[in-house]
Amino acid sequence: MMRVLGAALRGVCPLALGALVAACEPTSGPRTDSQTNWYRPCDSDAQCGSLSCLCGACTRVCDADATCASLEGASCVPAADAGSVAFCGGQSPDGDGLCLRRCEDDGCPSGQACVAGACSPLPQPTVRVFADPSATHQALIGLGATLAYSEADVLRHPSGDALVSALFSDLGLDLLRFRNRYGHSGDEDLASAAGLVALATDDLGRAPTVILSSWSPPAALKANGTLECRGDPDTCTLARAEDGGFDYAGFATYWRDSLDAYAAAGLTPDFIGVQNNPDFVPEAAAPGEACRFLPTEGTTTALVSGVATEVEYPGFAEALAAVVDALDGLAAPPRILAPETSGIYGVAEYVGALDPTSVDALAHHLYGTDPAAVDLDSLAALGDLGQRLDLPLLQTEMLADGFGTAVLAHHALTTEGAAAYVQGVLAALGTSATVTPGTLVALGVEDFTLEDAYHALRHFAHDTDPGWLRVDAGSDAEDLLVSAWRSPDADALTLVIVNAAAAELDATVDLGDLSPTSSTVTRTVFDGVERSAELGALPAEGTLRVPGRAIVTVALRL
Repeated sequence: MMRVLGAALRGVCPLALGALVAACEPTSGPRTDSQTNWYRPCDSDAQCGSLSCLCGACTRVCDADATCASLEGASCVPAADAGSVAFCGGQSPDGDGLCLRRCEDDGCPSGQACVAGACSPLPQPTVRVFADPSATHQALIGLGATLAYSEADVLRHPSGDALVSALFSDLGLDLLRFRNRYGHSGDEDLASAAGLVALATDDLGRAPTVILSSWSPPAALKANGTLECRGDPDTCTLARAEDGGFDYAGFATYWRDSLDAYAAAGLTPDFIGVQNNPDFVPEAAAPGEACRFLPTEGTTTALVSGVATEVEYPGFAEALAAVVDALDGLAAPPRILAPETSGIYGVAEYVGALDPTSVDALAHHLYGTDPAAVDLDSLAALGDLGQRLDLPLLQTEMLADGFGTAVLAHHALTTEGAAAYVQGVLAALGTSATVTPGTLVALGVEDFTLEDAYHALRHFAHDTDPGWLRVDAGSDAEDLLVSAWRSPDADALTLVIVNAAAAELDATVDLGDLSPTSSTVTRTVFDGVERSAELGALPAEGTLRVPGRAIVTVALRL
C-alpha cells in the first residue's frame, strides 16, 4: 500500500495527522456517524462510530454494493480482489468483501492513494529509502535458475506457451544453468537443453546467458564407478589413470568432448563450471551426483564407514589446468567460472590455488547460509577477493523459501557485489507440497504453480536486465534492505526493497532531484496472500507501505 507525505499534506486541514482527510472534506449536507468516520485511519473500532476498524481504516464488511450505499463513493470490493488484499497489507480480509472506494491511478481524495484499484488512507512514513544513480557498482550478468533434471519435463509439458512465458518473460529470467549430461548412460538427449534455450530466446526476445556445469564426470572417470555418491568419501572422486595418478587427462578430454557434443546438439554455453560442489560428498541417506576435489592434490581426513581416515584426493587446480589446455583451439571457447563450492567459506582457498588468468568469474553457492543470520563479513570478503582479481562474482546455486530467497539475493547482490544470482531448481514435477523447497515452478500433470521463491526472484529480475548497474541505495532502518539498479542509458531505475523484520515499515522513497516520468510498484507479502501484485504508480511524494517479511519493487522510468 502506498502513502503520501509532504506535498500530499497540502490539502489536509490543520488537525492531528491521525484524523487525516475524512474529517476535513467539505460537507454537502447532513451525514450519519458512519459517513463522518468513513475511511478514517484507525487503531480500534471505538474510533469508527457505527463502522468497524478494518485493516487500519474505518469501513465495513459487505456482501453487496447495497451494504455500502450509505458510504460516499463506496462499493463492495470482494475479499479476493487485489484492491481488498492490498488495502489489508497483503492479507485476505475477513468476510465476503469490504466497502472501499474504487479508483484508477490518482483518482482518490487528498490524503489517499490508489492501490491496486482501491483507495487507501495514508499512514505516516517513519523510514526513508534512498538511491544515488550516480554511484555505480557491478554490472548485472543475470538472474536465473538451474535445470538439472527436468529439461524434458518442461519441453513436453501440456501448458506449453503459458509455462514458457511464466518461466522466462514473466519472471524476467536472464540466465539458464544446465547440468552436463554428456556421457551419462541413459541421459544422452543433449538437444533438450538447446530446445529450452531456443524457447527462452523467442520468449525473451534475446538469448539468455547459459552456464554448463558438471555434477559428476561419467561413471568411467569415477573411483566408485558410478555417477552418484552415497556416503563414500574415499571413492567419490576422480578415477586413476594407468600410471596410478589421478586421471586429469581423461577429465579434460571429457570436457572437450562435452562441448563438441553440445555444440552438435545446438548449444554453446557462455560459461562452464568444470565441477559442481567440489568440496562436497553426499551422505548415504541423500545420494547424489558428485566428485570430490581438494584445492590442490593431497590428503585430508574423512569419515569412511564411521572411521577417521586419511584420503587422497585430486586437485581442483590440476583438473582445471588440464581442461584449459584441452580447450585450446576450440572455435567458440566458453568462459570459465570456478570453483562453485557448496558454500562461501572454501572459495578463497580454492581460488588461491588457481592460476587467476585461467578463470573468467568466481562462482560459489550459499548452502549453509541462514537467511536469518547471514555472515555479512564473509560475503564482503568475497567481494574484496573479486575486486582484487578483477573478476565478477556469481552465486550459482541456492535453495531457500520465498522470503529466504529475497534476503539472500539482496545480500549476495549488494554486500558481496555478485553479478548473478541463480536459484537451484527452476522447475520440477510435483506440487507445492512435494517439490524441493525453493523450487521456482511446480509442474502439475496439466498445469503449474508459481512458488514463493519464484515471486522473490521475480522482484529482482522482472525490471532489470543484463548490463544494468547496481547503484548506491539504502534506508534508515536496519531491517529494510534496499538495492537499486540503473539501466545502461540511465533512463530507468529499479529499487528492490525487502522488509526483513516481522513488523510493517512505512517508508518514503527519496529520489533527490530525479523526476520519474512513470512508475510501477509491485509487492509480495510472504506471510499473506499477495504475490507479485501490481499496486499502481508510486505517489509523487514517494511513499510506500512495506509489510513485515515482504518485498517491494519500484520500477521507474526517468
